[in-house]
Amino acid sequence: MKKIAFIIIGSVLLSFSQLMAQQKTGYEYWKMEHDPAYNMLLQKQSAGDTLSAEDQSFIANYKTRLSDYFDSLSDDEKALYYKNRTKWTGQPFQDQKVNIPQEPDVYSGERSMYSQYLVSSGIFGFFYGLSFDVLFNIVDGGSAAIPLLAAGTSTLIPMLSLKDKKVTYNSLALSIHGKSAGAMQGAALGLLLTGSNIDQGKLILALSTVSSITMGRIGYNLGKNKPWTQGQVALYSHYGFLMPLEGLALVAAFEIEEPRIYGLTSLAFGAGGYLLADRVGKSYDFTRGDVTAISTFTTANTILGFSIISDIAAESDISPAHFLVPAIGAIGGTLLGQEWVKGAHLTSQQGRNTALATAGGAVIGMGLTAIFAPERPTPYYIVSYITGMSSYALLINKYKNSSSNSTAFLDKDKKSKWNFGFMPQNILFNRKIASFALANPGRRINFLPAFSASVNF
Repeated sequence: MKKIAFIIIGSVLLSFSQLMAQQKTGYEYWKMEHDPAYNMLLQKQSAGDTLSAEDQSFIANYKTRLSDYFDSLSDDEKALYYKNRTKWTGQPFQDQKVNIPQEPDVYSGERSMYSQYLVSSGIFGFFYGLSFDVLFNIVDGGSAAIPLLAAGTSTLIPMLSLKDKKVTYNSLALSIHGKSAGAMQGAALGLLLTGSNIDQGKLILALSTVSSITMGRIGYNLGKNKPWTQGQVALYSHYGFLMPLEGLALVAAFEIEEPRIYGLTSLAFGAGGYLLADRVGKSYDFTRGDVTAISTFTTANTILGFSIISDIAAESDISPAHFLVPAIGAIGGTLLGQEWVKGAHLTSQQGRNTALATAGGAVIGMGLTAIFAPERPTPYYIVSYITGMSSYALLINKYKNSSSNSTAFLDKDKKSKWNFGFMPQNILFNRKIASFALANPGRRINFLPAFSASVNF
């Protein structure tokens, strides 16, 4: 029995080693051999230029990687390398751009985008059924039956229409985003058409439902047919929700009462959000994990803004203008987050790890604050924000430092010389400082900046 077990284990290990060897090709080795950063340093070394200790270490480590990679190649791949390396040298190197892997997302217990698509279709179908009840004044037993029938039908339709039973991440993400954003923007269109006519509420609901269904289908087809990366798709989803909410907060700050202005602003900022996402996606090769980290930073600063508002409400009345605080935190968090993760090329799992670490750090901050049992909520959210952002920074920097992407040596001189700082908590501190300044008119008082920027020449 033990002999059979050893044979089975040995067969599995042999199969696994062969599979790993098959993943490494002679062409990939040739690309590694012609890596621009590596060759640039070799040229400097051959020309007699003095290299830094960091560059010398990189050359040594890279030569070791090349040797290990070549040794792991199969005999067939080695033969292909020797046969084709001259031909490959005469071909363009695809603009020397490293393709960042966009692996399919895998959640524990769920390995099928197709299954996730079915579940999401059923959930949205249930809400469409509820809308049908409201639009046609269906009560009693029918009011419960129609949402259930709609949910089941929405699940069965893709099962019958998708012959290959394959759904990509892009199609899934844009389908869900299209249905959610479509519902919001459909309601905005309804407000634009009806204004303050409350009797037309059903028209708003109808437009919201139809827009959700339509945009969901459009999103699915765009994800299927457009050659977008997962990072670009994630950016569309992020900015597609962020910018309409930013516009609504801006209009609310001016206490505008005309509903049509709110509807028009949501639609205009929504369109601008997609244009902005398209430009950002073309300018920087953000991965899906990068965008998850950016969204985490955005969320943390938005929560901080709302915490500041709640703190203000404990002392005085708040006005709609106060909601600009979380709005500024959200857009500021997005812009600063993009600068922070630029070049990190996080995987999907690393992006989720960053979000979880930030949440865990925030909880630790609340626990540390609870030890001292302060009477005011201010220390709770300030300390939680600091510990959460500390966890965020530690994990991002860890992933950046452990990245094996050798293009960092080419980009090290291209890093932004700008340093930005966004500190919305100082808005609250300045209010307290102002009270102290009024009580002590003879003393010199300095206020704290909510935003700072510097540049190194």
